[in-house]
Amino acid sequence: MTQYFVNKDFHPSFEDGSIPKLLYICNVDSTHTSLPRTLHMHHDILEIIYITEGGGGLLIGDRHYKTLKGDILIYNSGVLHDEYGNSDMDMSVYCCGITNLKLTGLPKNHLVSKGTSYVLRSGENASNIESLMEMMYSQISDEKPGAEETCSYLLRALIMSILQIPQENLELSKSEESVLSNNIKSYIDEHYQEDITLNLLSHKLHISPYYLVHAFKEYTGFSPIQYIIRRRIGEAQSLLINTKESVTNIAGMVGYDNTSYFTTLFSRNVGMSPKKYRQLWTKNER
Repeated sequence: MTQYFVNKDFHPSFEDGSIPKLLYICNVDSTHTSLPRTLHMHHDILEIIYITEGGGGLLIGDRHYKTLKGDILIYNSGVLHDEYGNSDMDMSVYCCGITNLKLTGLPKNHLVSKGTSYVLRSGENASNIESLMEMMYSQISDEKPGAEETCSYLLRALIMSILQIPQENLELSKSEESVLSNNIKSYIDEHYQEDITLNLLSHKLHISPYYLVHAFKEYTGFSPIQYIIRRRIGEAQSLLINTKESVTNIAGMVGYDNTSYFTTLFSRNVGMSPKKYRQLWTKNER
């Protein structure tokens, strides 16, 4: 037996003694991950995803990623992300939502800085990360006595384990086209509920519609119109899962006056109607 001593004191990573809070945790299989989860963000919530099987593609912030088993996905609060699973690979994940996280030097509910990768390779930490996720899920799903307090300690262990993984620094392009595309993206993100056309965007940004479409698609992988639709559908998915608003009201809230047209677009992008999508998630929660 070898006994190791703790040789030094530590400075807490959590600022001002704040304690992160676990809001939810789920174990999601391919029934759900095979459905596209289009552009959306979480306000005041950080999400951590751990891929237990399979993989897929996604957009987080301004970057596209291809993910595999063992990857950790970080969705900082307020960062848009778009999930499109690989239909050839059944993907299963643990997902947890966290609030009240304040790490020194980072905004609230941010686990990594904007200049680093939002996808981390767990490597030799994989078994520890998965075990911590599994224990938290078991505590909450089995409604064990003291589950909330137990998960509070497990969550801090999970966060510290992730912080021990080397983070990849990324050099972001500052080209004219990337600056232009960010301006287009920012305008759409702020006004997606309004009636946005290519002519309106080109007028606002003083460029031709052709160059606007070319620059934006080269940078994001989507045309401006595709991005608007995915942004609206993503917000609608969040409202269907998290509220009891009617489909008609949700259509209006994301920018569609015609419920039938909204339902058609939703079905085309997600693979099922808004009503069926809500039933799938709410049945899973019960």
